[in-house]
Amino acid sequence: DLAEVDRLAKLKASRMKELVFKKRSELEEICRLTHIEPDPSVVAEKASALIDSGLVDPFELLAKIEEQIIKAKDEVLSRKEVTDRIDKWFAACEEENWLDKYNQDDNRYSVGQCNHINLKRAEHARITIGKIPGICGCQCHATERGR
Repeated sequence: DLAEVDRLAKLKASRMKELVFKKRSELEEICRLTHIEPDPSVVAEKASALIDSGLVDPFELLAKIEEQIIKAKDEVLSRKEVTDRIDKWFAACEEENWLDKYNQDDNRYSVGQCNHINLKRAEHARITIGKIPGICGCQCHATERGR
């Protein structure tokens, strides 16, 4: 029956869109974690319109996204050392911000349940901040802090 064929075709297109969106989300997450831009040619909205129009085979679109995922994962491996340094640097900067706020707290030495935890964190933060020049491979941060 023609109505059943049409219903199944719509169901197939819907499922393919879901799969394309899922794979596109995976690609975007990989790219976000590695600080690279995903290929804009398969943006979710564009992919949906292409599938609906019938101008593109959903399997080809899916294959293209899979290919981009493989390339992005290869890029992840090639950038691993750099991204690890970036992540360490961001974490150290967060610790530095926390320590600055902690140092401005007049009650930091008062007796309290969590005071010893904060003192340990402050000690750890100072050590981490001291490593920032080594993380970024320069002396710029060390000279800024010395001013």
